[in-house]
Amino acid sequence: MPPVTPDEVVDLAILGAGCAGLSLAARLASGDGDLRVTLIDPRTEFADDRSWSFWHHDHHPLRDIVAHQWSGWTYAALDGEPITHRVPDMSYQYIRGVDFYRWALAEIAGDESIELRLGVAARDLSSITLTDGSQGVRVTTDGGDVLARRVVDTRPRRSPALLYQCFSGVEVEHGGALTTEPDAVGLMTRMRSGADGLGFVYVLPLSPTRALVEWTRFSPVPLAQQVVVAERDAELGALDLAEATVVREEGGILPMGRMPADDTSIPGVVLAGNAGGALRDASGYAFLRIQQWARRCSDALARGEDPAPHPPEPWVRRQMDRIFLQAVRAHPERTADYFMAMSRGVAPRRLLRFLTDRATVGDLAGIIVSLPLLPFLAQLPDKRARLVAAASAARADRVSR
Repeated sequence: MPPVTPDEVVDLAILGAGCAGLSLAARLASGDGDLRVTLIDPRTEFADDRSWSFWHHDHHPLRDIVAHQWSGWTYAALDGEPITHRVPDMSYQYIRGVDFYRWALAEIAGDESIELRLGVAARDLSSITLTDGSQGVRVTTDGGDVLARRVVDTRPRRSPALLYQCFSGVEVEHGGALTTEPDAVGLMTRMRSGADGLGFVYVLPLSPTRALVEWTRFSPVPLAQQVVVAERDAELGALDLAEATVVREEGGILPMGRMPADDTSIPGVVLAGNAGGALRDASGYAFLRIQQWARRCSDALARGEDPAPHPPEPWVRRQMDRIFLQAVRAHPERTADYFMAMSRGVAPRRLLRFLTDRATVGDLAGIIVSLPLLPFLAQLPDKRARLVAAASAARADRVSR
């Protein structure tokens, strides 16, 4: 195949116009660079098909598109008393998918150097050589080839994981049938676990008569969507919401504890989004991590550098998340007890720092002390490591007191 002249090549191709792809494109549009960018996605329109939530203070760049916020978040077992946490100056914030899409598309529309190609599916990637001797990437699509110096690939891909977070939710108009604390989300409520894993209900009270209600299952295998929907509908019935008016639906499967995959990388291609490490293994939260990555990546591109991948997880956090997930997989019937133990035994601010990737050594010690020791020690790789961890936990217990 003959070399490709630079004039035929865009500076960057972004594959996938989901949260990560749109976030990066919007950052590039608002920056000072003049890169030629092509954004490719098979969808033909953007529907109100998902939502994103996160903890934050009141001031941040996307504050204008936050639809709701709550000061508290609640944990509750199926038959237990709820435990609500609050941290001053921090709130649980919710962005509707349709509002995020509108914001990102408006940012992109203001930059003539960014081309959005909807209804186009990327197929294969291969290396090419430019006439100046530099390398590029050929993106084969069902709408013709796209040639790019660099590629950020945010397309979802199924990969093996320790657990899968399978969920299905509905936004419902319930006329007041659902009684909730108006300034607290039901983060994990009606929790119960058995041999088939953990199940819980997630509730965002959007108004006195409207709520987003999701049913979530932790499973060692991806569950068929019809299975999760049937379980969700049973929960709606138990909450007296069977007759509520459904406004919209959303659902999906999030890998938790992604297993290492074969390295099939192509020079100039960076994976991003959920497939590239945006998801926190033990929680499934990704929105703020994607925004932080989009800022770093757009800054690197503006400097003429390669696109930045998601940063690797710090070693300690990665190990803690993996040990936790392995314990959940080994003893699924105890999972609800683990989460309730953390909600009872860890101070709200400390637990919040852990959930938002800002945990200190003391925070990690507090998490360890709150949990039953033996199931987690059993997940350490060897006997010596288990003995060291047991001694460290004992010291942490004394410190936390």
